[in-house]
Amino acid sequence: MPGYDTSAAPAAREASPVKILIAGGFGVGKTTLVEAVSEIEPLRTEERLTSAGIGVDDLDGIESKTLTTVAMDFGRITLADAGVVLYLFGTPGQERFWFMWDDLLSGALGALVLVDTRRLDRGFPAIDFFES
Repeated sequence: MPGYDTSAAPAAREASPVKILIAGGFGVGKTTLVEAVSEIEPLRTEERLTSAGIGVDDLDGIESKTLTTVAMDFGRITLADAGVVLYLFGTPGQERFWFMWDDLLSGALGALVLVDTRRLDRGFPAIDFFES
């Protein structure tokens, strides 16, 4: 094509950072999701479940769970074609740690709420949080 210089490559565009929360109830799979999709080794703040959680943590349907997130998970996904880097922040699912959600929410563009179809009723508090 006349007048078109094919040797000049377009300037590389710097990826825009986007913060996304991964939220949901206790034992729904937030840590597993962040770990599965992150392009980096994810930060995990998991601790062993102890006898202190008996009567507090409802393990009905997730009896084999031995670890729980006590602060947050963190991972990253680069979507080069879209010019976006997604920073994933997984929230803790236990009710006693929900106070952290407000701080984690700061600066977030959106959230992905995970719900366990075997325990649908445990997904409503997370949905209610983001609706409000």
